[in-house]
Amino acid sequence: MEAQKKNFMVVATEPTPNPAALKFNLNTKAIAQGMRSFNNDIEAEGDPFAETMFSFGVVSALLIQDRFVSVTLDSAEEWELLIDPVIQTIEESLVYYDNAEDAGEKQKTILDEIDLKEFDTFSDPIKAEVIDAFMDENIRPLLAADGGNILIEDFENNVLRIRYQGACGSCSKAESGTLVAIQSILQKNLSPDLTVLIQRGNI
Repeated sequence: MEAQKKNFMVVATEPTPNPAALKFNLNTKAIAQGMRSFNNDIEAEGDPFAETMFSFGVVSALLIQDRFVSVTLDSAEEWELLIDPVIQTIEESLVYYDNAEDAGEKQKTILDEIDLKEFDTFSDPIKAEVIDAFMDENIRPLLAADGGNILIEDFENNVLRIRYQGACGSCSKAESGTLVAIQSILQKNLSPDLTVLIQRGNI
């Protein structure tokens, strides 16, 4: 993914359900399509903006999506000293992530090719692809509004293991209300047999 300099301004700062995370709304898009997520300084290596953010020493997660940057700190108390430096870093160091080859007209997904009523007859790999596409359209936009995202880590025998990113990553609500809501949406629209769990550690 190619990165290029662009003049960004933080036009608003919003709280998220996670008190340790803030969402910084921008004057223009920061990424052509999709998102970039960094959960530690090792993942940030090679990305100058992410490296600068993690150099503060208290940043635990960074999510760049559409017109916002979500920053999660080790604790909410750290924001009293860091909010201005974070805004300055965003405005001075953020680059535009140009994945132009994927950013043309809306790409067709598996949802355009199958009947959701037949979900229970699909193989596990196809089910996982359907769930991922369904979340793109119906769940991820809701999480993005609060500065978060969700990844599928594993799917087998109707058990979906997910991992939160951005503001959702260390939010207590993500392990209770949000998880229950996601499972309820998938059960209602895809299959009542689906179970959603949070993946911990490495697969």
